[in-house]
Amino acid sequence: MPSERVQRRIDALLDEADAAISDGAWDSVAQKARAVLAIDPANEDATAFLQMAGANASPNGNGAAATAGEIARTVEAAAASLVQLTDDAAPENPESFAGGRYKVLRFLGEGGKKRVFLAHDALLDRDIAFSLIKTEGLDDVGRERIMREARAMGRLTHPNIVAIYDIGEHVAPDGSKQPYLVQS
Repeated sequence: MPSERVQRRIDALLDEADAAISDGAWDSVAQKARAVLAIDPANEDATAFLQMAGANASPNGNGAAATAGEIARTVEAAAASLVQLTDDAAPENPESFAGGRYKVLRFLGEGGKKRVFLAHDALLDRDIAFSLIKTEGLDDVGRERIMREARAMGRLTHPNIVAIYDIGEHVAPDGSKQPYLVQS
């Protein structure tokens, strides 16, 4: 977990990238996302921004290809940092989410930002990846940023971007709320 000062810098860079998206300044979005990834290589928001920049980069030669390579390296780094828990060390898994719509089949892994489960969507009768976002130390602004990014990624259609099928908040037994993403 980065220090408060470093986290503020990460948040400022992400806010600048978000503003650049509104202006359609995709080079700036990619630059800010790279700066965040230099500090926190597994930062999901920066990875999402880099994916958006790659999907919207002008086809001027090698810009999109370089961004796609960076995305692949970022995904590999995030995958390498996942902690694969053994059955005896794994925390107890919930049986379902979203009022029973998503039935948990098994726990897939955990990283610094989320816990991921293989689940079955009972409504659409398909298996999905259910990502439960960790919220320790996250304020309301951070929660809203997560939801805003999920909505932005949900609007993107590209073969190199994982589709988002649903977002929401899971209410834990203790009453706390955690954002979640449902992906293919």
